[in-house]
Amino acid sequence: MHTASSVKNWSHNDAYAPLVKPSPNLTSYQSIKLYPSTCLLEGTVISVGRGTQTPFEVIGHPLLTHQPYTFTPVSILGMAKQPPYENKICYGIDLRNETTGQEINLAYLINMYAAYPDKKNFFNNYFEKLAGTGALRKQIENGWSAAKIRETWQPGLAHYKQLRKQYLLYP
Repeated sequence: MHTASSVKNWSHNDAYAPLVKPSPNLTSYQSIKLYPSTCLLEGTVISVGRGTQTPFEVIGHPLLTHQPYTFTPVSILGMAKQPPYENKICYGIDLRNETTGQEINLAYLINMYAAYPDKKNFFNNYFEKLAGTGALRKQIENGWSAAKIRETWQPGLAHYKQLRKQYLLYP
């Protein structure tokens, strides 16, 4: 039987960059850090940059012509076969130099929803599966701020943190 033990001089606050890409579309440490925030956009009409060399580091859509950054998704062998908006210019945001925190950044999702002209068709059927519930979609459609949305997560997070205490190797 294996007994878990802690690693000397390591804490949860230490950054960890995998030595091997966890996915062909997580091509950099920045994409890995952005993934928890940008992957929710795969449940929308917004491109997460599949079909570029920087997936999950750029986001956009062909209709968002007022956005400051452009990219054009193409088929890339081993990464993105027939990506959304293939060979179409997408206008959006470049997140490659964005500072990331240790929490999901809802601003990308909220801001893309606000910018997209056809609100009724922004979300797709995959969004609830990614979010785990339909609540987040409704909150965004109702114009809730990221802070107000996070408040609704607190009871569940508190319960989870209490349950996990018995399994933590590191305080």
